[in-house]
Amino acid sequence: MATTPSVDRQTFLANLRQSGLLNDEQLTVAARQLPETNRGRLVARALVDQGILTKFQAERLLAGRTSGFVLGQYRILDELGQGGMGRVFKAIHKTMKRIVALKVLAPQFVDTEKAQLLFQREMRALAQLLHPNLVTAYDANQVGNRHYLVMEFVDGPNLDQLVRERGPLPVGQACEIIRQAAQGLQYAADMGMVHRDIKPSNLLVLLPGLRRKQYTVKILDFGLACLWQRDTSEWDGAGSVTTRSNTILGTPDFVSPEQAHDLHAVDVRSDLYSLGCTFHFLLTGQVPFPGGSTLEKLIRHSTEEPLSVAELRPEVPAGVAAVVRRLLAKDPAERFQTPAELAAALEPFAEVEQISWLPPRPIPPTTDPLITPLPETAPTSSSDVMAALVSTFPPDLCPTPISGTKLASASRLVAFDAKERQRVKLAIVLAIGIVAGALGLACCMSLW
Repeated sequence: MATTPSVDRQTFLANLRQSGLLNDEQLTVAARQLPETNRGRLVARALVDQGILTKFQAERLLAGRTSGFVLGQYRILDELGQGGMGRVFKAIHKTMKRIVALKVLAPQFVDTEKAQLLFQREMRALAQLLHPNLVTAYDANQVGNRHYLVMEFVDGPNLDQLVRERGPLPVGQACEIIRQAAQGLQYAADMGMVHRDIKPSNLLVLLPGLRRKQYTVKILDFGLACLWQRDTSEWDGAGSVTTRSNTILGTPDFVSPEQAHDLHAVDVRSDLYSLGCTFHFLLTGQVPFPGGSTLEKLIRHSTEEPLSVAELRPEVPAGVAAVVRRLLAKDPAERFQTPAELAAALEPFAEVEQISWLPPRPIPPTTDPLITPLPETAPTSSSDVMAALVSTFPPDLCPTPISGTKLASASRLVAFDAKERQRVKLAIVLAIGIVAGALGLACCMSLW
């Protein structure tokens, strides 16, 4: 356990009683089995060993926390991650005993009546998505001023973690993973939904279990992109919302060229571009345009061709390299037009190779669950201050938000101001103009 202040037995048990984790009868039964010691830490360790408390709960009780352990019908077991949208906890339904993931939204996303109506609308749409390759949403509710989403708990890594831990994946396995993701995208597209933030950390791997002979890829966070809309004054309660002009949605390493210009001028082909960037990452271990600032990444997505996966990894079959190249076409009309078309193209190359995963040793969280509010902007890193303009978990961190694995740092929200957004547009237009001018000059010289 993490180092905590010394607490005696009586104080620890008093904290436990106030927490609501055990009722009086359960506490009486548990107390009979405790060791004869006055040290609260030894008492806590005994309760953890007996499975009565989790380490997460015990650490907070030892630290003097007596609230934040229960949310509605759910008992909080552990903290899985945190990001710009809020915190994610592993929890259990008190009656049904079902393990779930709770995403508790940061207050700023539901601080107005219209924002709450938008949350309810998006969650109703999300409830209609029932597919093996999508994370299932069970419930969306409110307790006091806390709005939360109850989701399927996926005990396995996300693809960012998998690649960073293992390196580039076997070609057949990467093809199978993308094929499954395409099936999920096709279902969502048929239901009229576009994800807008496909990336490795939003693709989770449900590992084989008693009832599953092979892993299943599941897409996370459908329907949450619109909640980044802060100014809901232009939303009429029925149609789509308009994103604030000083905000770009997406993750720069995986965002499509058209989405960088206009969030709403996108369809499923934008998700396919992002899936192509993810495919490139699975095969090579690097994003299509590594290095550089956020502005440079956005420009390169619109104006440059990435290094081919065949150049970076010569053993990749020509057919697979061609699939990646087509997914990364600048013009949506030149990409696969539907996820089903992509899935069919990958069928000959896909191989089901089992994935074994031992999660990293968890690092105890340092913040109080459900109590400490998230800041609107968190500290930035020295690597790229705009690693994720708007994203639940950016690519330089990417904790699995609905899995048993855990990383320590918080993700970040960075919004361009209006001048920065204008710079992006001007830079892209200027770059395209320069390329077009050079081509025109070359043509004139050839004619001369």
